[in-house]
Amino acid sequence: MPGCTMILGLGNPILGDDGIGCSVAEFIGNRLGSDSGVTVLSTSVSLVRLVDEISGHHRLIIIDSITTGLAEPGELMEIEFRKRSSSPISAHHFSIEQLQDIGNALGLSMPEYVKIYGIEIIRPEVYEDGLSPALGELLPEFAEEIINRELSNCIHMTPVPHREEN
Repeated sequence: MPGCTMILGLGNPILGDDGIGCSVAEFIGNRLGSDSGVTVLSTSVSLVRLVDEISGHHRLIIIDSITTGLAEPGELMEIEFRKRSSSPISAHHFSIEQLQDIGNALGLSMPEYVKIYGIEIIRPEVYEDGLSPALGELLPEFAEEIINRELSNCIHMTPVPHREEN
């Protein structure tokens, strides 16, 4: 049975930094552990293929790369989700609004709370496996920021034991 919150990382990991959304979601999943009650999914498929996975969750947190040219590469931005927007937010063929409309038309319970995080990247021009060193270094910071903003009040994380030096 799905949990209350789903973290959805989007991107294409073979396009270098375009895979940052997937990497951050995976990092969050590893950080939270399997007992957190948070569902984490990292994928490069079109959103319409995810209707079943997203349904049943109350909250949906999406993480993806963006290329606006308006921010410095590596900047984490909250993107406002507005129902009934005139243009799709996502470059993944279907907007979040359309996804919710499809789920509702199928009688599925779709998330009431949707938050989108974009991480500015330089548009990839070549196939490259893995993140650039600059984004790789920022990966834990992105994950912790999203955990603090979105999950700190709704999950219990087991603290990492402090190791004393002798």
